[in-house]
Amino acid sequence: MKTKLLTQLAITGLMATSVAVPVYAMEEKSFFEQSASEAKYTPGDFKPAPDKMKTRFGELEFPGGYPTEATLQKVYDEMDLQRATQLYLDMYPALSSHGIMKGWVRDLGMRDSSDILVTANRLDSTPLILTGNTESLYSFFVLDLKADGPTVVEVPPGVMGPIDDHNFLFLADVGPTGQDMGKGGKYLILPPGYEGDVPDGYFVVRSPTYMAFSFLRANADVVGYGDKALKFYRDNAKVYPLKSGPRAPRVRGVEAFSKELLGKLASLGIEKGKPFAPDARMQKIFATAAEEGVAMSRAIAFDSRDEKAKVYPNRQWESPYITNNSTFYQNDYINLGARTAFHFTADGITPAMAMQMPEGTGSRYQTTYKDKNGKPLDGNKTYKLNMLPNVPVALFWAVTVYDPWTRSEIQSQPYPSISSQQKPPPVVNADGSIDVYFSNEKPQGVAKQNWVRTLPDQGLFVYIRYYGPLNAFNNKTWIPNDVELVK
Repeated sequence: MKTKLLTQLAITGLMATSVAVPVYAMEEKSFFEQSASEAKYTPGDFKPAPDKMKTRFGELEFPGGYPTEATLQKVYDEMDLQRATQLYLDMYPALSSHGIMKGWVRDLGMRDSSDILVTANRLDSTPLILTGNTESLYSFFVLDLKADGPTVVEVPPGVMGPIDDHNFLFLADVGPTGQDMGKGGKYLILPPGYEGDVPDGYFVVRSPTYMAFSFLRANADVVGYGDKALKFYRDNAKVYPLKSGPRAPRVRGVEAFSKELLGKLASLGIEKGKPFAPDARMQKIFATAAEEGVAMSRAIAFDSRDEKAKVYPNRQWESPYITNNSTFYQNDYINLGARTAFHFTADGITPAMAMQMPEGTGSRYQTTYKDKNGKPLDGNKTYKLNMLPNVPVALFWAVTVYDPWTRSEIQSQPYPSISSQQKPPPVVNADGSIDVYFSNEKPQGVAKQNWVRTLPDQGLFVYIRYYGPLNAFNNKTWIPNDVELVK
């Protein structure tokens, strides 16, 4: 297969640059061969997104890499609008499913899962049912697996149709394409996470949602109309609880690239095996999207509005893993802001860095983008971090300074960090604490091993890493000081 240019922009927003960067798929070469064939990075190659951006929702400013208050408001307004619009599209299947089930219960008088409603004289235009079939005899039922637990659906021969979950995702087919192969039989629908006994003699279907529904169709020429159709279903169709099994919490599996994500990519002309050749209009849209994506990522990461971002109520320190797990799941959903904040500023997904591990094992990180007074850290100013005595670690601690443009180590010195294991070690105060300074020039009287040089006219942010955190860290009886402005 020939080398194909996949995209000149879509991924570049994730790399915080608005410069077009070709990404190639080379199936003839390994990743190592492909990467080694590219020009080596040299200082000055990196071109960050500009500190001033003209967008359709206003001019955005990032002095020193940080968004101004006006920019924050514009970015969050735009992000909320875009997210709401996209969620309307993304959630439409689930909301449609919910509306169908709610409408059947509310308007057709369903009392429980055992109610089967039949359009005995075909479906007319009175109800609002998307692309309903006027020639079929429908039977409708709704399953509440949380209330009823495992539920049996007995279906007669000759009917067909799907059983769908609350997200309007396919669970099973009934009829010729189903497990009963058109002969009828008993389907057992299990609720999310069910681990109880499963009896023999059923076609077993596991549902990822507690609510599910079906609209089975029958041929009127076979079952008849009116009373004949109703009798057919009364004699041959039943829905009832199995009356066993736990009501477990919802469990959801994931794919590396979901069909939904692939669909979003395809909507922009990015499909496997097809050339990617955006016209001038789409290239402009991609360029704007990349800049706006960077702007949103900066706002989310550097001025989080998530109340869980702060590790301590009276400190500026934040956790790179806002949800305290490496999946970004929170209350049974993915925290999109937490996921963006992490991936925009860090890498290396592992529970050992995200969640509390047994004492003395793993590592935990904390970061701050602001000083004690809540102002973005400015490379033109001098700051001090007083590391309290007895940092609760089994191994060592380290303080490192980063550049908000690249989210990489600030390029002011080879190793822009201070640690408890460095040589020579940092000077210790009489009370056992250690003062760490950040500034363009070394403050008078400060030991070189206690100072990290910053760069003028740009921002910075600071990480503390705790290797082998002890209980005093885990239970927050030891709390770090904020970074303080000296001048």
